Amino acid sequence: MTLSPTILLTLIALAAVLVARRGIAAAARRSPVAARLRLVYGLVGTLLLLRLVYAAWMVPPVASLVMIAAAWLPVAMLRLVEELVRRHAPRAAKLAALVGAIGFSVLAVTFGLVWSGAAIAALAAFQMLAMVTVIVMLVRSRGELSLSERRAADLFVIALLLAMPLVLTDFQRLFPQLSVRGGAFAVLILILATSRLVAAEGRPRQLFGDLLLALGGGGIVALALLEPSGRGIEMLPIVVCATAGAALLLLIERFARDDEARDGLVSALVGVEHCRSAMLAAHPLLDRGVLVEGDALSDYPPAVIEQLAEHRLINGGLVPDDPAFADAAADLLGHYAASHLIRLSQRPPRFLAVSAGGLSEAALDEELELAARLLEGAA
Repeated sequence: MTLSPTILLTLIALAAVLVARRGIAAAARRSPVAARLRLVYGLVGTLLLLRLVYAAWMVPPVASLVMIAAAWLPVAMLRLVEELVRRHAPRAAKLAALVGAIGFSVLAVTFGLVWSGAAIAALAAFQMLAMVTVIVMLVRSRGELSLSERRAADLFVIALLLAMPLVLTDFQRLFPQLSVRGGAFAVLILILATSRLVAAEGRPRQLFGDLLLALGGGGIVALALLEPSGRGIEMLPIVVCATAGAALLLLIERFARDDEARDGLVSALVGVEHCRSAMLAAHPLLDRGVLVEGDALSDYPPAVIEQLAEHRLINGGLVPDDPAFADAAADLLGHYAASHLIRLSQRPPRFLAVSAGGLSEAALDEELELAARLLEGAA
């Protein structure tokens, strides 16, 4: 097997998927969203591995397996988004995804050895329609999500919009003249986006920062190899592979850093002195929190503040009977870009505004409840 730029890009993307699957394993055990994301990673990794096998040996049955994996990817993506927005996809969309996946799978095992241009075009259209459906679901559900979930949804939308044209370039029969395919970059973009969510840093500008950093790495390699005459080296494949390699290194560093900070919240608090300042510094989630007290609460009616202070933990999922209470809680969470308010004391009312990642917010509720008990009793 010749190590062409396309094969090298596929190897880099496969390595990124393996790094991400390992990095998200802990979150997947506690969060349904992360579990669905890990399933998507697994399917993407299988697709990339099959493509490498086919590139090495050109065995026709493997081409059919590639098509089957590609056909089921939209179903996995739809299930992931259903978990993220906490609502079912329209029945027509789910039925279309399932029928499409089954139909293309049957086609792959019957006539898949001689895929026609029409069949390839139909599969490409199926994947694009599925991605558009996912984007529409995320946008329509945005107003019903908590702040951190909304950030996760926004990040997915941006990543999908960037990935869609890149995915299309992987259909060689549709674009036979391209020397470099973009599917591997689509995978890297999605993993860079979701790695931000695992690290509770789901802001679109951070994703663009990651992409610029990776492009900068590719540009540096290109400048280092550029000959004074400007001849002798085809620069595009080198820049593309170097950029993908930089993205992979970024992911490895991020997930390695997350491993160091992935100890449980409660265990981190138990292991330090029973002093509030020490406990707040014991875990990154609390250390990045913002204290909310005094003047920060003065704009709200005293009765509403008393109601807020009756709750040890406040998040976007809290549904109180009093509209004024609900508005105040939502306003405070939005103002501090927080997913939760942790009560530090009831009298006087004092809270800590923290922002948990969109993939793990629900799974953290129990730990944050226990953390609030420990913090409230600390000096």
